This record gives sequence, C-alpha cells and structure tokens, in this order.
Amino acid sequence: MGLEGLNGWPGLLSRLCAGEDLRSGEAESVLTEILSGEAEPVQIAAFLVALKVKGETVDETIGLVRAMVAAAEPLDLPDGTIDIVGTGGSRRRREKALNVSTMACFVAAGAGAVVCKHGNRRASSTSGAFDLLDLLGLDIDVTPAQVAEQVATHGLGFAFARTFHPAMRFAGPVRAGIGIPTVFNVLGPLSHPGGVRRQVIGCADYSLGDRMVEVFRATDSVHTWVVTGHDALDEIAVTGPTRVLELRDGEVREFEIDPTAHGIAIVDPDDLPGGDPAENAAVAAALFAGEERGPARDIVVLNAAAGLIVAGVAEDLDAGIEAAGASIDDGAAAAVLEALRA
Repeated sequence: MGLEGLNGWPGLLSRLCAGEDLRSGEAESVLTEILSGEAEPVQIAAFLVALKVKGETVDETIGLVRAMVAAAEPLDLPDGTIDIVGTGGSRRRREKALNVSTMACFVAAGAGAVVCKHGNRRASSTSGAFDLLDLLGLDIDVTPAQVAEQVATHGLGFAFARTFHPAMRFAGPVRAGIGIPTVFNVLGPLSHPGGVRRQVIGCADYSLGDRMVEVFRATDSVHTWVVTGHDALDEIAVTGPTRVLELRDGEVREFEIDPTAHGIAIVDPDDLPGGDPAENAAVAAALFAGEERGPARDIVVLNAAAGLIVAGVAEDLDAGIEAAGASIDDGAAAAVLEALRA
C-alpha cells in the first residue's frame, strides 16, 4: 500500500491531526516512502510531529519497525546476543547526559555476555553513544562484517545506525532539526539490524514503556527488560526506584527495583556526572581504570547487571551486580575496550 491509499500527504496528515490512528500497514507505507527518499523534509517533519502529538500506537510502531528493518543492512550475530540501550527523551539527558548504557555494554561483555549495541550520535541529548565511542578511540565507521567479527571475537560490537540504516539519511537531519524526541527515538532500539531478541531498553515514561514491551512481544523477543527510572530517567536509576516491565517467553510482569535493597545508595541527581562527550569519556576512563567508586559506577553496574540477567549469565540482580562489579575490578571491562581499540 502506497500513500495513494491515504490520499497522499495531505490526507495522511489530516487524519493524524484529527487524532485518527493508522493501521500497521499504513504506517509501514509512510516510513517506506520516507526511507526511499520520496518525501520532502517538511513532510517528514510534519509527520513526526503530528504522530507525536496524536500519540503513537502499538500497531503504528510495529509497522514503522517493519519498514526500518526492511531497509536496514543485515548483521549476522550469535543467538543470545543482547543490547543495552536508552531511548533518550528525558529532561536530564537533554541537559546533562551520562552514557550509562554504553559503559554498561563493556562491563556486561567483560562479565561474559555477548553484546551488540545499536545506536547513534546525539540527537536529543548532550552525548550520544557513538560520540563517546569515538572519543574512546574506537573506529565507529566499520562494516557489518567487521561488527560481526568484533562480536564473535571480543563479545562486543557496536552497530552504528548511520552504517546499518543508510536510508535514515533522508530523515536524520529532520529529526535533529526538530530537536525533540520523536518516534525515531523508539525505532532505533526496536530495529536492531542483527535481530537481537534479548535487551535492556530504557524509556523516559511509563506509557512509552507499555507500548514498547508490546512491540517486543509482537516481534518475538525472548527476554527483555523495559525500564523507566526515577524522575523519568531512561535507565535503571540510583536516584530512586525504577519500574521494570519484564517480557520473558511471551509473558509480561511488572516489578520495581529499589537500589537500597541491593546495597546501592540513593543519590541526588546532581551527584551524577555527565555532560558532553568529553565529560563522558573522562567518566568512562575513570570507571574502567577502577578509579570511579561513586554513583557513576553504581548506575553502570546496576544496568550491566540487568543485561547479564537477560543474557542468561546472572540468575538475579544481586548476582548480576556482583559479576558486573568484578568485571570492572578485575580489568575485564577495560580489556574489552582495549581489544576494540586495536
């Protein structure tokens, strides 16, 4: 179905502005049109904003994911590979982002998980995953075959959205120009080119988490945690409790993580470091050197622990925390970083 069935862009935008939901196939057709370069920037911007104002549905998101995956470069990964990623969009990330999930990937890999993080440079935060990786000395412009080799050899690789979703060149500048979170913040984590079916996904609000977990269920994820931290943080938080929606073998359960129940102190948000990519690189260097013993270490360990659970490496959060801490303390996380720099 092309946009003809929607009466073109005017018909599509009129429906969205009237609060009318799209069917899955219709949403897929719209994004296929965008990713083929057939849409004007102003049409893309209008679609993203109208969809955001209306509120994206599960069916719409599923259709958009199908279009993203169909246009992506394929990536061959081992079964059981995980992703740890946030969707951005929180106020804190727009003001003072800490690249928690990126650092957690190194820690989880050092503890025995097989990890492939799918991400990008910053769009709606002060520092994106690939901004940090660039400053840490990794070659971010690697081919799909090289990413697959890194994962197979070192247990960790990074799938740069620019490489794996080249068609996003038509929408990327518009997304950045809008400057607010849009459905593309969600589509990245949902559209891993390697078909990853185990993940820890952070989102900034409960309604988004509810929608995302249903999309993961519809796309046959095996074990997924969708987490919303205290004060709308898209990570497991150390500033307060975190809601978790756990999808496992088709069933969803909800529970809460209290950091103090796992020996981690609650801190004020201002106690967490972060900022631009250079500031994040300094935090990462201190963390992997074993010099960071404060809340930055705690939040990275906590999120890596969740990754170890969905990977099947740790049975529960306490075991995951212990393994993640050991990954830092025995130099395993740092060794993974050094291997990927080589």
